[in-house]
Amino acid sequence: MSLNIELAKQFKRLNAGLVLDVGSKKSPYRNQIPATKYLRLDIDPKSNPDICGDIHAIPMEDNYFDTVIASEVLEHVQEPRKAVSEMHRILKPGGVCILSTRFIMPYHPDPQDYYRFSWDALRDLFKNFSQVEVHHHDNRLQCIWFFMTLSWARVILNIFNPIIARIHFMNTRCPLGFVVYAKK
Repeated sequence: MSLNIELAKQFKRLNAGLVLDVGSKKSPYRNQIPATKYLRLDIDPKSNPDICGDIHAIPMEDNYFDTVIASEVLEHVQEPRKAVSEMHRILKPGGVCILSTRFIMPYHPDPQDYYRFSWDALRDLFKNFSQVEVHHHDNRLQCIWFFMTLSWARVILNIFNPIIARIHFMNTRCPLGFVVYAKK
């Protein structure tokens, strides 16, 4: 299953409410997330966030948001445990955090690239949440093809990707990344 499909599946589980999208810059998933109010937090003021701040010290009160989204952000922060703790702090009881992160991925600084997280690392980071699900996305063949640089290989991948994505038995040992659904 691809990242976008897995995220869409998790977004469908959300109830409308106050949403904080952390580090999203352009909020690519905004239309898929039910929200009565949708706020963006980013450390870069040039991205015109609603809240300019650092994920390590989110400038919001405790128990404030119904949902926190962090897509492809955690690998770029220096202190991931502190970042997850901050997301937990600002969530209301029963609130949900949906986070995606890469596992097998080339170096991609934006502006830095610090970590890759395994199933075990993500479960450990989210251990203070009452419910934690870690879902993998993309599989071994997609990983191999992802790293191929020949343009014809990418064309083939685009044609066969929907079929390859259904080969679930190959996903668990070599996923491109993970999506975490965590309830406070």
